[in-house]
Amino acid sequence: MGIASKLRCSAILLVFLCFLIENRSDAERVLLVPPPLGDSHWITLAKIGRALLDRGHVVTVVVSEGMAANQRAEWPDFQFETFQDRGTHARLKALQDNAFSAAGKLSRHEERGVFFAMFGELREHCALLLGDRTLLARLRASPYSVVISDPIFPCGAILSAYIDFRVPHISVMRGDPLFLDEKATGVPIPPSYVPFLATDFTDDMTFVQRLQNAVWYTVVPVIARRDASRLYDELVRAYVGGEETIQSVTSRTDLWFYQTDYLLQDFPRPSMPNMVQVGGLNVRAAAPLTEDMEAFVQSSGDDGVVVVSFGSMVKTMPEDKKEIFAAAFARLRQKVLWRYVGEKPAGLGNNTKPLAWLPQNDLLAHPKTRAFITHAGSNGLYEALHHGVPVVCLPLFGDQPANAARVVARGLGVTLDFSTVTADQLYQAILDVLTNNSYRETAARLSRLHCDQPQSPMERAVWWIEHVIQHGRLPHLRARAAELPWYQYYLLDVAAFLLSVCSAVLGTVWCGCSLVCRKCCTTKGGGKLKSQ
Repeated sequence: MGIASKLRCSAILLVFLCFLIENRSDAERVLLVPPPLGDSHWITLAKIGRALLDRGHVVTVVVSEGMAANQRAEWPDFQFETFQDRGTHARLKALQDNAFSAAGKLSRHEERGVFFAMFGELREHCALLLGDRTLLARLRASPYSVVISDPIFPCGAILSAYIDFRVPHISVMRGDPLFLDEKATGVPIPPSYVPFLATDFTDDMTFVQRLQNAVWYTVVPVIARRDASRLYDELVRAYVGGEETIQSVTSRTDLWFYQTDYLLQDFPRPSMPNMVQVGGLNVRAAAPLTEDMEAFVQSSGDDGVVVVSFGSMVKTMPEDKKEIFAAAFARLRQKVLWRYVGEKPAGLGNNTKPLAWLPQNDLLAHPKTRAFITHAGSNGLYEALHHGVPVVCLPLFGDQPANAARVVARGLGVTLDFSTVTADQLYQAILDVLTNNSYRETAARLSRLHCDQPQSPMERAVWWIEHVIQHGRLPHLRARAAELPWYQYYLLDVAAFLLSVCSAVLGTVWCGCSLVCRKCCTTKGGGKLKSQ
């Protein structure tokens, strides 16, 4: 056979193989709509996408041109649909870096101001995405089987409704900052034992805490949903329908993936069949450490190592705080691996190794790791839970105080106030976690419970995604509560009817008794007059 014939046969074979790959009966098209801020939010969606790729599905990601270059390099197997964001992504990143790159920099009031500014930029980012007619035409023409998004960026729900109301939509989150999910799922939330996520309350609250909790649950969701309507209702009416709102399109979400579980990140509470707990889906099998890092860890001997990380957003600390941390670490017998960017603190001990990046999951899985010092972010806590490592929490913002409160309630570790902590307090807290066997034993027990599941959290998420792909939207799992007016949901119409009936009955009885009394009095009076 000549060279030309071989080349022709190879070309035909290649085309045939490509045809088979593109037309596999089990391959479905999945659309990811990640938020344009928060690395942890993107990583969560990307890992789900990776798991779906491994199952043979085709994963497409909608991002702006400014984000696509890095994500293409990191995730080359994904397909990308892009649009021009006119600087919204850059402004969001600047807001995030200015606000959260230095730990403990903002007050609560300043933090709220930053979040409001971010929500405004997210709305503009969404408007630019939806305003790209060419992009929308391509998305509508593609036969997507499911849309997966994060509700911190509600554009995913809007885009899903725009593409096709018949396409299932899945939300992945720790909690919805706009509180659209509470009304969309229709789940009742008793404030008597379900703590508000922005507090550090547990399910065992005092009277004052229950009072505060009830106020939080009454006021904040109403304000948040009002702001959501103000930001997104106009976009929904323009691209989905004049009668639709951001609440109505969000309420069509078929599955809610909550990055929680009842072992660590949540307390037992009411739930709905379409609310799936996938806490810990970011955890993976440990990979070997690099040679130099393994040597550093092994040099710790029997004392072991302490891992310190404040997440992907926090990169440095104020001058006074970094010296406090360095002084506390220097007093430890253990070696310390500290994810830290910036000038080295003057009091840094020889036992401490600052790193711009560290393989957190792999280090927490190492048998020589003794404790984890963290800001109490969800991903890090689940890695610590999975590998059975006790923690010292110094929460900074968002849901982190609530996460830290759950860590303490479960006996997995202790928590400190970052704004007021001293070197001695930090040292004593670390020493307590290292020397008190109860923390290590509790961590090991909780790890066994977490690992003893019929499916891993990622396997559970993939099963549900393929389930909704195979069967389409799942209306039998959605509570009718999402479609009821508020007065029907709270049975106010029934209460009004029953009150009316009771009032009518009582009024009738009262009138009847009054009439009988008057008759009796009249009869007695008339008899006396006749006898006289």
